[in-house]
Amino acid sequence: MNNLLLTYILTIGICGVAGGGTGIVLKRTVGPIDEHYPPGFDPKEFSPKLESIMEKYNKLSEKTISGVRSFSDSDVINICFEKYRTQEYCWSIGAGNANTIVTQTIRNAQIKRGSEYFEEQLSYSSVVDLAKRSLQHGVDGDLETFDGGCIDPETATYPATPSKSFTKDEYKKYLGKTLDEMFIYIISEKTVLDSSRLTKGDVTTIKLNLNPNLSTFYYKTQMQNISGLSNLPPFSEVKLEYTVDSNLNLKHLLVDETYTATKEGIPVPAKTHNIINYYYYAGEQMDIPSYNENINYSALLALEEV
Repeated sequence: MNNLLLTYILTIGICGVAGGGTGIVLKRTVGPIDEHYPPGFDPKEFSPKLESIMEKYNKLSEKTISGVRSFSDSDVINICFEKYRTQEYCWSIGAGNANTIVTQTIRNAQIKRGSEYFEEQLSYSSVVDLAKRSLQHGVDGDLETFDGGCIDPETATYPATPSKSFTKDEYKKYLGKTLDEMFIYIISEKTVLDSSRLTKGDVTTIKLNLNPNLSTFYYKTQMQNISGLSNLPPFSEVKLEYTVDSNLNLKHLLVDETYTATKEGIPVPAKTHNIINYYYYAGEQMDIPSYNENINYSALLALEEV
């Protein structure tokens, strides 16, 4: 296989690292695959009504998983999101694979320390790798990105100074979400195709099958700009499985998603299947690493195996 084509297909796998009857039109052509939203499309129309959801939740006398039994599954997940991102301290790690013609090893992390936010994305194979970090200084503050390179699946090197700086609005337009938003999929009653909820003891599992077009609007923007795609990559499937505790603290997410993307000058569509596990630690502290420090992913993932 042509080395340029191979590198492109693997890069499509990297870009996914950084979540019926809708009236949305997909324009598909022979060769390159393109996806269009109609003129005037507003993703906010499909976003959750978070203020209303939290107002209803805050009126409950029992703010537990049993207390929200009448809430929709999407509303419960959004409550969990809000509880998580409003913690003074929280962090998460992700680990999995992006499967194209070879397998890319995926690692990523999010850290919140008061008003400071951090994200890292690592993707590695013997053919191509990516390492990117972002910092946000305050909820309304500017953001910096650092472009590095992987030494192995869990180790990377970065420059001491930012590769690029953004205002909050610039960053959101470029990568779909700011660091304080934390979650990139649009999850609402308008984007969930079907769902289920099962409670066993203190653990509740909520499975969401999302509309692959509507739920990934911001995600596609991130993917297109990170990898320099010709257009927004269509998703064929987005399945999310969340685990929360009895107090609605987010604990785990399993992502199972499939998408196809094309790059200008290379007319062969690349299909990628991501399987990634995320683990969340609400209310727990982790230091934001300096440019020459690496996160010990193996040690952190071992905590989940105990």
